[in-house]
Amino acid sequence: MKKILAIIYFLWSMPAMADAVIDKNLLNEMLTTINNEYLQKVDNAAILSEGLNALHRIDDKIKIVKDEESFYFYYDNQINRIAKFPQNKGDINAWVEATSQILDSVMKASEKARIKDFTVPDLMMQKITQSLDKYSSYHSEFDYKEEEENNAIFTLYADRMINDILYLRVRIFNKQTADSVYKSINAHPEAKGIILDLRGNSGGIFNEALKVADFFTDNAIITYTAGRDQENIRYYTSAEGAIYNGPLVVIVDENTASAAEVLAGGLQEQSRAKIIGTTTFGKGTIQNITQMSNGGKLVLTTEQFFTPSGAVIHEKGIEPDICLSQIENGKCLRQERQRLEKDIDEALKLLKGQN
Repeated sequence: MKKILAIIYFLWSMPAMADAVIDKNLLNEMLTTINNEYLQKVDNAAILSEGLNALHRIDDKIKIVKDEESFYFYYDNQINRIAKFPQNKGDINAWVEATSQILDSVMKASEKARIKDFTVPDLMMQKITQSLDKYSSYHSEFDYKEEEENNAIFTLYADRMINDILYLRVRIFNKQTADSVYKSINAHPEAKGIILDLRGNSGGIFNEALKVADFFTDNAIITYTAGRDQENIRYYTSAEGAIYNGPLVVIVDENTASAAEVLAGGLQEQSRAKIIGTTTFGKGTIQNITQMSNGGKLVLTTEQFFTPSGAVIHEKGIEPDICLSQIENGKCLRQERQRLEKDIDEALKLLKGQN
């Protein structure tokens, strides 16, 4: 009887093996989503290597390296496992199998990894998405929050008349922005010109920026989006019936980003507004959220914005018609200018035909 109890205790106390470390279906789901939807084609060996090396955070004796054809797992500076890459680099199932081979060996070699095996999927996915671009990310089911700016009910908005010019300051596009701009324009029919100040505007709700474009343009293309290889093109146009057709100046700076620079670029290329300030931030990509089977959320960059003429916004930004910062190699340099009242003076001069 004592022998039987001893055997039971021994089996119970043995560390669990790795078959449940990361669900192969989950890994397949993540890799398939990234390969099919991410804006750029991915190198599966590179992103999986990044994910596997996240295990070093659990146990610093774990090290995974790769060459042109294999993953190599080292534990405590000793090689432990080699997993060959699939011959068909597009075979997701084969990549999952190679990754699982390394993970199985990691769990057998590292007690720390076995104890914290429940953290492995989240760690790997966070590291993989971080290696894609700074806007892609992964969140476990417990830590994801919607962007505050998309839920905003506050208004970072101001308007005032400067003599006969209507000045509109829009710091973010939220649920109240378009309505606020609409009311300001209608409240001042006497305005001989409008200044739309987008300095420091980080973007926000894209549809609100499109509604603002409606007030100044009639049935004009403001932007279009496309995914990998210019596929799935979608055009975004303003509605008919602009409520203001007079002179318009838009002020931008290096912190004008996302929906704000899309709006500025559209108005500029449709010859509807003069843009003054500095080159904008250059955040011209779109992120989609996919709910994973484990409850986590995969945020992937899937498309990017273009100006009506097809110019890329991402990383390049919108160059102003009149640069208020230094020009280097023919380019207007980025600069923060939110608190510079003289930019408003320059906009007033432009509207008055003095510039």
